[in-house]
Amino acid sequence: MNNKPNEWEQGIIDNAVEYSIMEWRSLDRSTKTIVKTYKEAKELYQKTVKTHRQTLAYAINKDGRYANLNHLEDFKGGDRWAIKDQVK
Repeated sequence: MNNKPNEWEQGIIDNAVEYSIMEWRSLDRSTKTIVKTYKEAKELYQKTVKTHRQTLAYAINKDGRYANLNHLEDFKGGDRWAIKDQVK
């Protein structure tokens, strides 16, 4: 499995002006939070993914182009069984 971003993605990540953390839900009920730094994005993602498995992270450059961050080590999903155990 290749966890390295390609050249195009890396360009967006390197020049990101903001980051989006999105809790994906069906029927237009998704929520998105925009933060300004990579550190904030990483912390919010790690907090959010504990309770919502379908969390997506994106870097956004000044031109509005997005690059997915979920394949990076900092944005890997949490333990999927931990979430299952919380829902009863």
